[in-house]
Amino acid sequence: MQKVITATERPSIPYEHPDAAMYLKLMKENLIRLRYRKPAYSRHDAYIRQQFAATGHLQQQCHDLVRYIAEAFEHYAVWDFSHAYYPGRPSQQSARTDAMEGCSRVLPTLAAWLSQNEGVTTVLNGLNGQPMDIGLWLKKAFLAGTDPRHPGYWGELHDYDQRICESADLALALWMSRKVVWETLNREQQGQVIAWFKQVNHCQTVDNNWHLFPLTVQLVVKALTGDDHVELQRYQRIKEFYVGDGWFRDGAKGNYDFYNAWGFHYSLYWLHQIDPSFDPEFIRDSMQLFAKSYRAFFTPAGLPFFGRSVCYRLAASAPLLAAADINCLQAHRGGLPLGEAKRAFRTSLEYFISHGAMQHGAPTQGVFGDDTRLVDNYSGPASSFWSLRALNIALYRGQQLNLWQADECPLEVEKGDFAFNIPSIEAKVIGTFKTKEVVVIFQSDYCEWQDPLSRRLERQPLARKVQEILTGRAERPKNNLLRKGITCYSSKMSHFF
Repeated sequence: MQKVITATERPSIPYEHPDAAMYLKLMKENLIRLRYRKPAYSRHDAYIRQQFAATGHLQQQCHDLVRYIAEAFEHYAVWDFSHAYYPGRPSQQSARTDAMEGCSRVLPTLAAWLSQNEGVTTVLNGLNGQPMDIGLWLKKAFLAGTDPRHPGYWGELHDYDQRICESADLALALWMSRKVVWETLNREQQGQVIAWFKQVNHCQTVDNNWHLFPLTVQLVVKALTGDDHVELQRYQRIKEFYVGDGWFRDGAKGNYDFYNAWGFHYSLYWLHQIDPSFDPEFIRDSMQLFAKSYRAFFTPAGLPFFGRSVCYRLAASAPLLAAADINCLQAHRGGLPLGEAKRAFRTSLEYFISHGAMQHGAPTQGVFGDDTRLVDNYSGPASSFWSLRALNIALYRGQQLNLWQADECPLEVEKGDFAFNIPSIEAKVIGTFKTKEVVVIFQSDYCEWQDPLSRRLERQPLARKVQEILTGRAERPKNNLLRKGITCYSSKMSHFF
């Protein structure tokens, strides 16, 4: 019996129902995008694919991946690194918001690298051999993005604003780089930066995983300044979404899907890092229970993906690394060894990147290469950088965890056959040792009405594609297969092809 969660009425969000004035604004922002857009940076695509095509030293692979990302970011960045116009399909927000994501979703990776080189260097050499001062980039970005007089200003936040989501990644990047960036700002500059972040205290969000975004910002502000505006009622609402076995429902009527990995548990991990006294028992216990069954999802060649935002696929191992870091699972008690988390992380990176998941300096908008059918309307050219969330944890804590030197342990499907249920989400998980395949079968439907043609990935009609090009706003069909009645998902991922 699934837990009943009290629902709230979903608000009418302007960017989901644009009027003529908004379409005019979207078109203007699209023209600005065309002005600042640069050619796709493909110089090192073949190299990074080759680096992950064969098993190498994980630390060097991750280092090269950061170099690859940073070099391309410098190419695309505008207005003192506060925005970056990446090539790709637009979101349903404005082109400027898409460009902000090109900064906000890259900075955590750069900050994580910076945190591990603290006191040594802030300079990273690109794959082209040219030095890049990462500390200086971050400092410029925060000062430009929070200055209303600067062309790179991130703007005034409003209810249900996509920039609320982005503010969490920016706050996390500021916290990770605090010794190099925050502590080198003068009092006026610090006040300017914090004033921008404090806007989230007055903004409404959609009633789902979005509650975690203001919480992240507020805990960072508290850690840096001592100002306590943490909205505990948001955190209590997140806990209401918890249904057991480590799983959260993404809103009262939302999905059980991989947002548990790269949304809920990733954010909870960082709340724990920023403030270790913030409900540590629940965070540790829920992560332990989640990883206990979720670890079985991983294979050396694919994952049984279900739900939305498939383009975040490289982040799937994030909660396993997080669990290993905060010692949720003790190997001697039958928990997850660090070596198994490492193998899940490495094989996931190698499988997807070796098949083309990184192009033009960014994760593609698809599973391997770009695939319009799999790009949600809220996803823009740089949204896929959430794919780096497992990498962020590895960079931030790899040395302390001894991740880079740890011996790998086999994945569950590499040990033998298995079958078990996850009662809280009404799912059955089956692993077959001989084929190295894992299948997840949901035992209830998300939708009542369906027919054979409705259970498929729809392609974008030509007229909608033309409209998307002209307005700069996503006009793609909704292709969440869970919502279409698909209940069986294999790690061979044939349901996407």
